[in-house]
Parts: sequence; C-alpha cells; structure tokens
Amino acid sequence: MKNRPSILLITVLLLAIFCTACSPNSESIQYDSKLESNASLKILAYTDKERFKERYVDLFNSKYPDVNVTVINYVEESFEKIIEREKPDVLVLGTEEYKKIVQENKLFDLDTLLSNDNFNLDGVDPQIIKYMREMRKGRLYGLPPYFQSKAIYYNKDLFDKYNIPYPQDQMTWDEIIQLAKRFPVEDGVSGLYMQNLYTLASEIAWSQYVNPVSEQKMKITLNTDSYRKVFEMALDAYHSRTAIFPDIDQFEVYDPFITGESAMTMDYYYYVNNKINRAREEKGDQFKLNWELATAPVDESNREVSSFFVASGFLSVNAESENKQAAWEFVKFINSKEYAKAKSRTNGFSPLARTDYIYNPEGKRMEAFFTLKPDLDRSFVNFDLFPDGFFGSLQDIINSEGKAVMVGAKTLDEAISSMQQRGEQQLERNEPK
Repeated sequence: MKNRPSILLITVLLLAIFCTACSPNSESIQYDSKLESNASLKILAYTDKERFKERYVDLFNSKYPDVNVTVINYVEESFEKIIEREKPDVLVLGTEEYKKIVQENKLFDLDTLLSNDNFNLDGVDPQIIKYMREMRKGRLYGLPPYFQSKAIYYNKDLFDKYNIPYPQDQMTWDEIIQLAKRFPVEDGVSGLYMQNLYTLASEIAWSQYVNPVSEQKMKITLNTDSYRKVFEMALDAYHSRTAIFPDIDQFEVYDPFITGESAMTMDYYYYVNNKINRAREEKGDQFKLNWELATAPVDESNREVSSFFVASGFLSVNAESENKQAAWEFVKFINSKEYAKAKSRTNGFSPLARTDYIYNPEGKRMEAFFTLKPDLDRSFVNFDLFPDGFFGSLQDIINSEGKAVMVGAKTLDEAISSMQQRGEQQLERNEPK
C-alpha cells in the first residue's frame, strides 16, 4: 500500500500520538512504514516452529524479505518466563494466556493504529472483534487471523428422502437427537454419527457447561446429577439406534456420514477438507454427498451463544518491544485482506477471521461456524494442572465403562461410580505438573 499524505492522515496521526501519550504505550508507530533493512523480529508462539513459519512467516517474508524473523515457543515452559527472558516483539497467545497478560498492561494498544484508513477491520467477523474488546474494557490488544468453531453437518438428500425437516441454527442437543430419531433405523440409516460415546457425551456436556473435573478442588466430577443427565441422553441415543458410535480412527475418511449411512455429524471446520474434500478427490464423480451446515448445538438457557466458537491465536505487540514498527507490520499483514486472500485459495484447519475469504468453492453455509456469539465467560481446562496423559486416560475410562452399559454388563449407576473411582485413581497416580 502507498502512503497518502492528507489532512485526514495528519489528523489521525495527531490523534494517535495524543492517545498513546495518555496511555502506557507512550510512543507512536508510523503507518505503512518502510522497514529498515535487516530489521529483526522475534515472535513467541505456542505452535511448532516450522509449521508457524510455513503458515505465517513465509508469506510475510515474501513481502518483507529483509526482515529476519526468529520464532520461539513456550510449549515446555510458561510464557511469562520466556517473555521475561527472550523479550519477544510479537506474542501469539492462546485465550487464557491473552486474558491474563492483557490485564497486566504488557501489550501495545492496537486501537491507536487501527484508525488509519489504509488498514481497518472491515471484513473481520464483528463477533470476534467484540469478543476481543470485551476482554479489556473496550480496547483492542490483539488480533486473531483465524478462529475455531464446530457445526452440525447434515446430508440433505437423506432428510429429503424421508421428508424430515433440516436441522436449524440454535438447536439444543436434545432437539438434534429428537430430530435424529425420526430416521428409520430399519432402513439401515442412523440419524447421528459420533466417533464414540465419549465424543457425544463430552460435546453435550460442553454445550451445557458441565465439566468432568474441578480445577479448584482437583476432583473428578463425573458422579454428579448434571453429568448423569449427559450420559443418559447419550446412551438413550445409542440404545434407540438414533446415534452410532463405530469407534473408528478420527482420521478415517470414510466415516458413516461420508458414506451416507448417517444423516448428521458434528465436527470442526477442518472436516470439510480432511474428510469431504478428500473423499471427493479420491472418488471423483462417484462421491455424491449433498451436505450442508447448521450451527453447533447450544445451551437452552442462551441460544445466542456458542460454546464451540472460540477465537484464539491472538497476535499482539509486546509493549516493551524495541522493534514495535516491525512487530506491527507483522500483526497487520497476517490480519490483512492480502494475507486472507492468499490463504483463501486452499482449505485449512481453521476458518479465517476475515470470513469473506473462507475457502468455500461449493457455496455452503459457512456462516454456521460464526453466526452465533462466542462465549466470553467460558473458561478452558488448564491442562498444565493435571498429570501428563490424564485426559486421554479419562477418555478411555469413560468409553470402557460406557461400553459396559451399552452391552448390558453394568447399570449406568455402576458405570458412573466406576468412572469416578478409576478417574480419581488416575489423578492420584501421578502428581500434577
């Protein structure tokens, strides 16, 4: 982009200087500045270095080839310690890390920059921007180029064949399961496919704000009335043959939804590429799946909010960075239309926050992933508080005890009691990290 000196730009610059003078960020940053030759940039990320470079840095360096970018991560060490030691210029933060560090005034206020008419947030999903602002008194200290979300995938042809209405946005899990029950099992069609009992139970629980563990008490919370209702719903779906749990590998392409045996499933955006598009590439014209999307199930008490819609991977400028200009150029570029357009040509793991550029060659209802509000108050489990491998073991315990109920070897009460006991033993086996 070219500079456009004007009275408006001068006014914006003066306003930015005034705003930064009144805030902890006492310096201003130029707009669309030409970076110094051999400028350096250190980025702290929580993802694999090579993957991060491939996803972000390579495109940035194609525009700014003279900028030397170093990527470090905090997978094995707390990000606070690494920030203090490494003094990164750009921070790529998860939701909980962002919530914490933004309260400590360690991030540069991006609102002082976004008033420039050469860079704005038009096209970025407004729910995401509102979500970001609400985390820090209406100010913006980070921008996520992507977001995560789930949706209900459904087979339109199966719904049409049996004259069953399509799933609608803002349905609850109970409503989805009742809809799934309308499919005739005698025809070999199930209404819902989920990988296993744990998958369905955990999705129901998450939508209803029911957790399997208590972080404060470091206790298992499966033997509770709320979780019992979750298991009852999931097992009722199984026993009525409404839902099937084939327990196949999650990376298996030809699951019952892809093969047309199940009318619905629920998954992330990446299901489009990892399953649907891959099956189409392999089968060609023989692949006939006529699919569409509805929002992920919601909690009945608040149908406007999706507990599965999460913005993360926030790109922020370190308030103490000595390379703020280069840091801002990186944050700005990765959140730009230019970057989104380049990434729109292929389907990735996560949808773009600039939602107009989400890969969608078939014209599907991609808005199902972002039409609801993200939940600002939703807290995520801090896995660092628990022993290594604990949640994988808990998943195995729930599946094994659930299978005992499904085959009639145990009552639900017996299985839940055993889940609780075995989970507690697993928790006590190793000291938390």
